[in-house]
Amino acid sequence: MTRLEIKYINQINTKMKNRAKFSILVFLAMILCSLAIQTGTSFAQQEDPNNPRTWKYFKILARAEDDSIFIIAQDDMGIDPKLESYTIVVNITDPNEQNQFIVLGDESDPSASRYAWSQLSKRVRDGLINWSNTNKENLNQKKLDYASVFLDVIRQIKIKEFVAPPKRERVIRNTTAYINPYFTVFGWEPLGIPVKRSIGFTFGIGSKYSGPFESDEIAAGFNMLGVNISYVTRIRELNTHDLGSDSVENKPWKQYNAIFMPPRGIKLTYTIPLGNFLEVGVYSEIKETGVEPGGGPPLYTFYNAKDSSIMPNNIVTGSNLIAEFRYPFRMFGSTRTQVYAAYYMNEMNIGLFTRESRLVGSVFDFRVNATLKKIRNFQLLVEIMVSNIAEGFALNSFAVGPSIRLSKLETGQFGLLSAFVNFRFKLGDFFDEREKK
Repeated sequence: MTRLEIKYINQINTKMKNRAKFSILVFLAMILCSLAIQTGTSFAQQEDPNNPRTWKYFKILARAEDDSIFIIAQDDMGIDPKLESYTIVVNITDPNEQNQFIVLGDESDPSASRYAWSQLSKRVRDGLINWSNTNKENLNQKKLDYASVFLDVIRQIKIKEFVAPPKRERVIRNTTAYINPYFTVFGWEPLGIPVKRSIGFTFGIGSKYSGPFESDEIAAGFNMLGVNISYVTRIRELNTHDLGSDSVENKPWKQYNAIFMPPRGIKLTYTIPLGNFLEVGVYSEIKETGVEPGGGPPLYTFYNAKDSSIMPNNIVTGSNLIAEFRYPFRMFGSTRTQVYAAYYMNEMNIGLFTRESRLVGSVFDFRVNATLKKIRNFQLLVEIMVSNIAEGFALNSFAVGPSIRLSKLETGQFGLLSAFVNFRFKLGDFFDEREKK
């Protein structure tokens, strides 16, 4: 072969090698692109902390009234009688379906019931995955940033859940509005136990507007078709005046700005039949021969340090009109919320309360009540109780928290009048079966 031919063959070999290298590079590039696409798809399928529909390990503080899937889920798990509220934990992080499971109650509780994820119907599984309300909590660790300290809670608040209309028909009906499964040791709405929807019994300690050791009132009543008749008496130990006269300096309560009820009385109220927004009635003392009328004088008297005037109390006597305008709604997914303005025992009260509101994995009760100055000094009652502190099925069965009253003190300044702890117990779900749509 001539040098020219050899040179030509070498050039061809070089071109072929270059083409082979180029083909290999193209092939590798195609593989990398494919991997990138698959990785991007994989990432797209992974959890987004800001998108609850992508979560694989989460907890839902469920209520039957939230959606029908929380009723059907109980059917799938064989729960009877039905629960009005419960906690469900979903763990589908394992790609193997046999290792995917749900827990009814607290996952850390060894007695909590566990079920296979596949035991739930497809409708329920899809509903749980796509649930995006604030009562759904991501149990996987999430990445925090510098703003998380200030914004983490705010980011999880949804405006549409801040205020919403009621979901239960009984809350807006005058004949069933008395039904209330919550019993609070001091104040709030009275416990209402139905016998047959519009017929039932009520019981309460203190009034709806009073705090711990503010009023010695105790009432037991019967409700029928919006009419409530209650026998009202008193327990003197429920008032701070029976806690000792030295409490002004040494204890977290003051012995004035309190309410003293007569020994016996009858309270008759009626919620007008246009809805649960206006209640009117009357309280009348039952007078007895030889018994001093009214709530009687306080055991101890305290004087204003500036002008030596007596610090006021509301000593109830005779007959008194009762009226309350209220508006029920839901706040942060609560079960029971009201804003109201009421005239009770010759005093004007304005306030708000909410039961089992759900916010960022917490369940709490809250109320604030302002008693306007008339017989007593202006007073502000603030109370918050946390309820998801137990485990398993007892998660929302009780709540506990601080209760404070602020008012004018004997020094003439506005300050802390009392500080106590209040308790709430949920005695039943009173579950309303709904059509499974």
